[in-house]
Amino acid sequence: MFILKWINLIGIIIICTYIGILKSKTYENRVIELNMFQNALIMFKTKIEFTYEPLKSIFSDISKVIYENKENIFLNTINKNKNIYEAWSESINDIKNNLLDEDKEIIRMMGKLLGKTDIKGQVNEILLTQNLIEKQIEKAEYEKNKNMKLYKTMGIVLGLGICILLI
Repeated sequence: MFILKWINLIGIIIICTYIGILKSKTYENRVIELNMFQNALIMFKTKIEFTYEPLKSIFSDISKVIYENKENIFLNTINKNKNIYEAWSESINDIKNNLLDEDKEIIRMMGKLLGKTDIKGQVNEILLTQNLIEKQIEKAEYEKNKNMKLYKTMGIVLGLGICILLI
């Protein structure tokens, strides 16, 4: 009975620590996702300026190169049979990721002019989105640095606290 109690207490510590680590990973994953989107925007801008390919082709290339055909906004957008803005907006909502609502709103804002303006207008819209995403990356880095260690430590302390209460 005594051994079973200690095994349960160690299990509680491990589970709480794991939950703390998972929560801290969301901050790291947000930075990674924003950086991937930033890279996608760079590729999008370059392809729109120099290749004059249609948006579906560009989105397909971005999905292959940047996201390696994993679920992403660009791939979901080309798979929907709607106009580009509706498909873009739905894709932002459908994707399961660690982006905050303000990140998604910046990304959604870019979709309003996709395919509706000339190349120069679209490039300007992409540049604006790049600048806004860059600011979001800076915020995300700050939050990551501030909160990752906090959540890991909090998981351990919570596990130990529960164990102390149960002893």
